[in-house]
Amino acid sequence: MKKWIVILFCLITLISCDQFRRWFGYEPERIAQIGKDILYRKDVEGLLQGVRLPSDSINLVKHYIDIWAIDNLLLKKAESELSKEDKDVEQELADYRKSLLVFRYQKKYVEERIDTLIKQEEIVTYYNDNNELFLLEDPLFKARLIKMRLHSPYLSMVRNTYRSNTIENLTQLERLCESSAEIYTDYEGRWLSAPELAQDLPDGTNARQLEIKPDGYIDTCDSLYAYLVSITEFIPAREPAPLENVEAGIRQIILSKRKQQLLKDLKMEVLKEGWNKQMIKIYEKDED
Repeated sequence: MKKWIVILFCLITLISCDQFRRWFGYEPERIAQIGKDILYRKDVEGLLQGVRLPSDSINLVKHYIDIWAIDNLLLKKAESELSKEDKDVEQELADYRKSLLVFRYQKKYVEERIDTLIKQEEIVTYYNDNNELFLLEDPLFKARLIKMRLHSPYLSMVRNTYRSNTIENLTQLERLCESSAEIYTDYEGRWLSAPELAQDLPDGTNARQLEIKPDGYIDTCDSLYAYLVSITEFIPAREPAPLENVEAGIRQIILSKRKQQLLKDLKMEVLKEGWNKQMIKIYEKDED
């Protein structure tokens, strides 16, 4: 009987042996090991999806092994050199778990109840009531840009009309530019800042020229082209930004306020429920 017990014990020991498991295919292929910590090929296979070159795959796996090794070696250092008190993280883990669960429930609560439809009247009201939040640091303007070759025979005619805003002159200007200008654009009617406009002007354009003023204009050139800019609308610094420029931000502010209100309602709701169901007990002094 003892003989069979010894044989059974040997078999159990052999089956638990790493080498035995690898021989019989019980363990996935290893690619790195630090002590008892093992990194298997299956752990990195997901990283290699879409990688075509073998050299890229090798480099990616090497990099991942380095990261994995650093994490494990730092953990071993911490476990060997920190005091027992420093290694006691049970309370921190409990606090983190509690915070994570509360956060996930609050997120679920808000997502199920929030009204994401924001009427235009709400946006306009918020904008009018909070103009001081949208004051510009730099001027904004709308402009027309004309880019034309310096040797164009129509350049002088364009220069004579591009500053005008009369319907007759604008009509004439558009006809001239359609046939002779490299670019004629009003930037799709959007508001620009001086740095944005400068991207479409020659390098080294005098910064003073970009200190745009109402009804201003720019006339500059490089070795091939003339650049003519006419300001059509202007908002000076320290004035509220146009509504169209801040509308998206206002939507986010309104949504954020709705979320905050829902979370406030949730806190009051659970507190009321706790009192109503007598889940809360207040101990008086000297009361057990």
